[in-house]
Amino acid sequence: KAKHIEMTLYVSCMLTQIFFYCWYGNELKIKSHQIIDNIFEMEWQTLDKNRKKSLMIVMRRTIVPIQITCAYIVPMNLNTFMGILKTSYSTYNLLQNMQV
Repeated sequence: KAKHIEMTLYVSCMLTQIFFYCWYGNELKIKSHQIIDNIFEMEWQTLDKNRKKSLMIVMRRTIVPIQITCAYIVPMNLNTFMGILKTSYSTYNLLQNMQV
């Protein structure tokens, strides 16, 4: 019984830690998508030519969203977290059925 509680607490802490990385990774991606819209909605028509060029450079660089990745492969966002939850629950059920 104590081992079960200890393992449950450990897994809960690990999933919470992963959730925070995925949550902030998702927020970063959403905010980076909004940069182009925010630049376009400002009064850029009244700016001088050099500032317009600078804004164009920023807009072109933000076409690809900023995102946090794990090992340069797995993006850290809420979809990834849901995949981790589904996989861990499926593995848990499989191991429980094998012990029966």
